[in-house]
Amino acid sequence: MSFLFPLYLLGAAALAVPIMLHLRRRPPKEHIPFSSHMFLEQTPEKLTRRTRLERWLLLALRCLALLLLAFAFGRPFLNTLPEAITADSLERKVILIDRSASMKREDLWDRALYAAKDQIEDSNATAEVTVAFFDTEFEEIASLSVWRPLSPGARSAALDSFTSEKQPEPSWQTTDLGGAMTRAADILLAADIDDPATSMEVVVISDFQSGADQSALQNEAWPSEVQVRCVALTPRESGNLSLALASTPPRSSINDEEVYRVRVQNANDSDFSSATVSWQNAPDTAIETTVAPGTSRIIRTAPRPASAIRGVLTVTGDQHNFDNDVFVSPVQARPLRILVTGDTKLDESAGSALFYLKRALQPTPNLEPIVTTQPDFAEQDLKDIEAVVILDQWSAKVGQNLNQFAESGGLVIALPSADAESDALASLVGDETWQLSEAEGKEFSLLGDIDFEHPVLEPFARARIRDFTKIRFWKHRVLSLSEAPGESTRILATFDGESPAIIEKCIGDGTIFAFLSGWEPGESQLALSSKFVPLLFSIFEHTGFSIRSAPTYLVGETTTSEPGFEETERDGEPHLIAINMNPREGNTAPFDPTVVFPGLGIPLVDETGSNSISSLTEEQLARLESEAKEEKQKLWKWIVFAALFIFVIESILAGRRSDAATASQLAAT
Repeated sequence: MSFLFPLYLLGAAALAVPIMLHLRRRPPKEHIPFSSHMFLEQTPEKLTRRTRLERWLLLALRCLALLLLAFAFGRPFLNTLPEAITADSLERKVILIDRSASMKREDLWDRALYAAKDQIEDSNATAEVTVAFFDTEFEEIASLSVWRPLSPGARSAALDSFTSEKQPEPSWQTTDLGGAMTRAADILLAADIDDPATSMEVVVISDFQSGADQSALQNEAWPSEVQVRCVALTPRESGNLSLALASTPPRSSINDEEVYRVRVQNANDSDFSSATVSWQNAPDTAIETTVAPGTSRIIRTAPRPASAIRGVLTVTGDQHNFDNDVFVSPVQARPLRILVTGDTKLDESAGSALFYLKRALQPTPNLEPIVTTQPDFAEQDLKDIEAVVILDQWSAKVGQNLNQFAESGGLVIALPSADAESDALASLVGDETWQLSEAEGKEFSLLGDIDFEHPVLEPFARARIRDFTKIRFWKHRVLSLSEAPGESTRILATFDGESPAIIEKCIGDGTIFAFLSGWEPGESQLALSSKFVPLLFSIFEHTGFSIRSAPTYLVGETTTSEPGFEETERDGEPHLIAINMNPREGNTAPFDPTVVFPGLGIPLVDETGSNSISSLTEEQLARLESEAKEEKQKLWKWIVFAALFIFVIESILAGRRSDAATASQLAAT
C-alpha cells in the first residue's frame, strides 16, 4: 500500500492523547458528606498518574479510530492494481482540416495540409490519429483503428495520397465548424469505451472565419475529457469584399429592364472601403461605391446588357476574389400547359372564343403557353395540365372533376354559355347556391364596380389604361348568390353595378375564375380590346405562374458542386439555372477561438506543453500514476466510514460503563 499524501500519517501521533488521558487520575466527582470530618481543614488532592491502564477496550477503539482517520487523510491506494499511466500511454487525436470555400484565399489550403502533417509527426508512434475534412459535410480519411498500426511517415503519405486523388483543393461549401467538432468528439468517445485513452484531443485547422456555423457547439454540452487544439491560419492580405444577390427584379412586363439589387459586404479587418460593381466584360456598367469596413451596403446594378445571356456580376477592390462573382441566369420562358375543353364542337373558326384564345396565348420571353384542345377528357388527362379553360356548357360530373383539379392547385377559367345549366356551374365551384340565368332587356352592358385593388386588375389601375367603358357586352349571364361572398369568393367586376361579370373562387390550393360573358364578338368586345391579352396573363401571374427572373440556387442545392451555370430540363424543356456560393462564406473576418471556445465550455490544450504526457519527467509520471490509482480506488471513503463506525461503538461502550459506575456508587451509599 502507498499513500498519496504520506505526511498526513504524522497524525497517528495523536494516539498519545487517549493513552495519556487514560493514565491521568482525575479527582472523584462524587462527594459523600461525613459528620466526623466537618471540623477538619480540607487539603487539596494531588493528581498522580496511574501505573497501569484501565478500560483497555475503550482505549483500543479510540486509538484505532484516530489511526484510521490519519490513514484516510493520507489517501492510501494499492500498488498491486495496474494503471495505464506511462511514458508510452495511449493518446487519441482527430485532426480536422477546414476545406470550405474561404480556404481558397492565397495559400491557406497548402498551409493547412502542412499543419496537419506537423500534428501527425508530433504524435508519438503509439498514438491513435486520424484526419478528417469538413465543410457542410464531414469526411474521415480512415478510422482510428485503421491508422493505429501506421507510423507517422505512413500516415503523412496516406494524407498526401487522399488529397491528391479526392481533395486536391477546397470545396465551395460553407463551414459547419460546430458539426465537425462534435462529430470528432463523438469518434473519440466511442473509441474510448473499449480502450480508454489517457488523453483525447481534437485539432482544428481552420481560418476560423465569422461566417462558420457554430450552432452545434451552442446546442450541445462539450465533453470535458476531450480537449481542443486550435491551429489558426491567417492570410497575408487582410480584408475582403463579398458580393451576394439581394433580390431579383420582377418581370411583370417583358420591356422592363433587368436591374438587380446586390449586397456588398466589407470585412471588419479591411483597410479599404472602395468597391466597384459591374457586369462582367461590360466596363460601361461599372458602379463605384463606398463600403466601410465591418459594414454592408445594398446597391442597384446597371441594367443587364443584352449580350449577358449568362450574366455575371462582379465586385472589385480586394485581393481575394473567391466570393466576388454572382451568377444570374437569364429570364426564360416558363412552360404553361393549358387544356381547352367544353362542348363536343369546340369551334375554332374565326370569331369563336377558341379562335381568340389561341391567338392571345402566344409565347413571350417569360411565359410559353402550350394550348391543347380536347372536348372530352378523363381524370388522368389532367395530371400534366396546369390550367383548364372550359367553354360553352358542361355536365355536373365534369364540373366535379374540375373542382378536384382546382383543389389540388390547378387553375380553371370558366365561360358558361347561355345554354349552361346552374348545377354544372355549382358543381364546378362546389356551391349549390350559385344560380345562372340569361340577362334580358338591355341593348348592351358595361363593366362597373371594377376592383382595381385585386392583383389581377391592379396592372390596369393607372389612369391611362383603367378605362373599360369601350368594352361592351351584348350578352351575359346573371349569377345569383344567396348570401354575401365569403373570404374565398371575390367579385372583380360587375355588369352595370348589378350581377357579377368576373368572379374569383378559391378552392383548396387552386383558383376558379368565371367570366359571365363570352369573349367572342357575338357576346362582347372583350377579345377585340387591348385589355384581353394582359388580363389573361395577369390571371396566370396571380395564380402562381408569375413572370419573374429565374431564381438562383446555392452550392449544394443542385448536383453542381461549384458556382456557375447548370443546364437542366424543366417540363421537358431546356432550362438554365444559376448557382452561387452561400453568402455566409464571404464573412471572412476571423474570430478568436481561444476566447469563444472557453465561453462555450470547451477546454483548450495548454500550448506550453504541460498537458502532454510525453513531456513529463519520471517523477511526474509516477505522481500522475499514483493520482490515477487513488482516484480510481478511493479507499479513503471506506476508511472514514470504518472510523465513524468505531466512534459509534466507543460511545455506546463508554456510556454503559459510566452508567454502571454510577449505579455501584449509589448502592454503596
